[in-house]
Amino acid sequence: MMKAACLYCIMSILLMSGCKERFSPKPRGYLRIDLKEKIDTFLSPINCPFSFNTANYFDVVVKNDCWLDLRYIQHHAIIHLTYKSINNNLFDLLEDSRNMVYKHTIKADAINEKRYLNNTNETYGTLYDISGNAASSIQFHITDSAHNFIRGSLYFYTTPNQDSLKPIINYLRKDIIRIMETLEWRDLNALKE
Repeated sequence: MMKAACLYCIMSILLMSGCKERFSPKPRGYLRIDLKEKIDTFLSPINCPFSFNTANYFDVVVKNDCWLDLRYIQHHAIIHLTYKSINNNLFDLLEDSRNMVYKHTIKADAINEKRYLNNTNETYGTLYDISGNAASSIQFHITDSAHNFIRGSLYFYTTPNQDSLKPIINYLRKDIIRIMETLEWRDLNALKE
C-alpha cells in the first residue's frame, strides 16, 4: 500500500511539473522559395519574325508557327507565347486577347491593365495583372500594329494560391516585362537575301 501511495505521489509531482506551458498549434507555413539569378539571354527563334531577351533559366520549347513555351521547371511555371501574323484582323486579335484575359473574372479579384508603347522598336501592347486565385496571373499582348502580333500568358502547373505564388509571380512578371521591352520585329525576307 505504501508503495502505491509513493508511486501515486511521484506520478502526481511529475504530471504537475510537466504541464506548465500551454500547447498551441504551429501556424501554417509555406515552403522556402529559392529564385535563381537573372542572366539575360538573347532568343531569336529560327524562321520567326521576332527576337527578345529573356532569362537563362527558361527551357525554351519552339512549337509550330512560332509558338513558344518558356518553362520554369523549378517552380512549375510556364509562359506561353503565341505568334500570329496580322491580315487585316488586328481588331479581332486584340479582342480575342482581351476576351482570354477576362475569362478569368470568375476567380479574379481584380484585373489591372497597363499600356505599353515603344516607338523605337515599334512595339505596342498591354500587360494584364490578374489578382486572386485565377488560373493565369499575368497575360499580355504586343504588336507592331501592321504585321505581327504576340500574345503571352503565365500559368502554373499547380492549384492557384495567390498568397504562396506571389513571390514567383512577381519574379516572373519582371521577365515578361523584359520580353516586352526588348522584343524586336525582324523581316524574314530581308534575312533570307
